[in-house]
Amino acid sequence: MGYVGAYKTVTIIQEIFINYQEEKVFENIEWFSIIMEQLTVTAITITPIVCIVLIITKIMIDRNYKWIYIISIHFVLSWVYGLLVTLSGVIYLSITDGDATSFSESEIISLLIYSSGRDFLGYVGFVSIIYSYYYINRTIKIEVQKAQLSEQLTNVKMEALKSQLNPHFLFNTLNSISALIKEDQKKAQDMIVFLGDLLREILIIKNENLIPLHQEISILNKYIDIMRIRFSDHLTMDIQIEEGIKDVLIPSMIIQPIIENSFKHGYSYNVENLKVTLNIYKKDNKLFINITNNGEMIDDIQSVGMGIKNIKDRLFTLYNKNFDFIFRNLKNNTGVETIMEIPLELGNLAYI
Repeated sequence: MGYVGAYKTVTIIQEIFINYQEEKVFENIEWFSIIMEQLTVTAITITPIVCIVLIITKIMIDRNYKWIYIISIHFVLSWVYGLLVTLSGVIYLSITDGDATSFSESEIISLLIYSSGRDFLGYVGFVSIIYSYYYINRTIKIEVQKAQLSEQLTNVKMEALKSQLNPHFLFNTLNSISALIKEDQKKAQDMIVFLGDLLREILIIKNENLIPLHQEISILNKYIDIMRIRFSDHLTMDIQIEEGIKDVLIPSMIIQPIIENSFKHGYSYNVENLKVTLNIYKKDNKLFINITNNGEMIDDIQSVGMGIKNIKDRLFTLYNKNFDFIFRNLKNNTGVETIMEIPLELGNLAYI
């Protein structure tokens, strides 16, 4: 397109000069035809090139290529862009003007060198627009995700508090403490301490979307300690955590609602002795959280309360589709299983 414009400009200047000599300035100059030719060349040559660069740029952004690779790729593409633009312009003029426009190899090379700076600036211009669009769009999405996570975390904390503070829970816990005061004062004191520690942990936890696994387990253990005293010999908890993953980051308060669900739905007339197993391990850059119980089967998996739905929503907001959540009855009526598979995040770096 650049060369076509330059060629037409020179032609116009020559025609103006000749017409001026003949006192026919601006006569017979087909401005509309020239503009339409420019638009035609642009549509034929530039549009496909821009689409290709747009696709390549999007792939590099989505895959988080290093800057050195991005700059190198765009540098090569800028030369390819300039070459295609110049050659397409030459071919177009040769087709439309016939023998009037013929170019030698040295002339084409000169044109490439002459137009390289202009074409490079043009390439940088539309690539900058592409990157601006994607990064602005990504920034907006991140802000929306942060707002959603903040709201969901608040809701989870409130649900956890409601779960611990609702009259039924407090009645059973205080009733157990009252019964233990005469029978076993040590257990009664322990239960009061565990209850206070649990409520304190929930209240003081920071508004972080991801927390280290050891902190999540610490909160969970305080809840389990209370439940162990309440259910005495009728509850068995088995927690297995692979070594070396205590600092792995997981969504805060993501395990406790599932354990609580096991207690709530597991006990029945047919199941008096409940066993809950928590197994956490890593595999292929994924963290697996597996929770099983030998309790009552769930008649309708889809009807289980808002806790499970809330967990799925939080996982989707944090990891988009890069997670897996399975909630199902075990075969042969042997209990219920929950499996979470999330990306493995180490250290203190947040996912978002």
